[in-house]
Amino acid sequence: MFTFVKTSRRVFVAARLLAYTFLLSLGHTAVLADTACTVPMKLAIKDSYVYMTGGICEGDSDKFIQFMQGKGQPYKVLRLNNMGGLGLDAIKMGRYLRANKLTTWTDGKQDVCSSGCNRVFAGGLKRVYSRADNIMTGKNVSSRRGLGYHLPNANGARDSKDMFYEQNIIPYLKEMLPAAAVAWIVKTDEGNPTENMVWLNGNRAIRLGIATDSQSPF
Repeated sequence: MFTFVKTSRRVFVAARLLAYTFLLSLGHTAVLADTACTVPMKLAIKDSYVYMTGGICEGDSDKFIQFMQGKGQPYKVLRLNNMGGLGLDAIKMGRYLRANKLTTWTDGKQDVCSSGCNRVFAGGLKRVYSRADNIMTGKNVSSRRGLGYHLPNANGARDSKDMFYEQNIIPYLKEMLPAAAVAWIVKTDEGNPTENMVWLNGNRAIRLGIATDSQSPF
């Protein structure tokens, strides 16, 4: 159980609805997604896989698909070391991965796949979470590696009844993951409306079905 201080929930809800309506009028619903992009996404070929670093900015899903259909086409594994970003782009990447039966991989010793990145991870037909058995599930300030979860935000205000989350994130998770995985992620996200991630243990990820394998693919 994760606890947090509720400060003027009604104000948060009103602010989110106002922001949502305003941004809809501008056609920019994507900004109501996970933590705002701070570092551009980078894609590279490493040995036998595609390596994604940085964040997820607006339009990165199109860049990702273009890369995968070009230089990345021969490769079946996407390694994620990414801080997350815009949720709609993350979802579009995840759906591309699943449609093409590609594998996602995050290493708990070396990589971080937090916020919107874990949506991309969910898109893998096979989802590898290696060397993560020593990660303790929870907010561990001394351990900032592996899969990290929190509630997406809009302009700094978070609330469990966020329209974007209910209309986009939850349906996507249900497409990609078993029911136990979806239930844990939604409960964890909604219980953590902060920038501090809840990190996920490798064994637990396998039991829930968030990951399908704990062995490095190479």
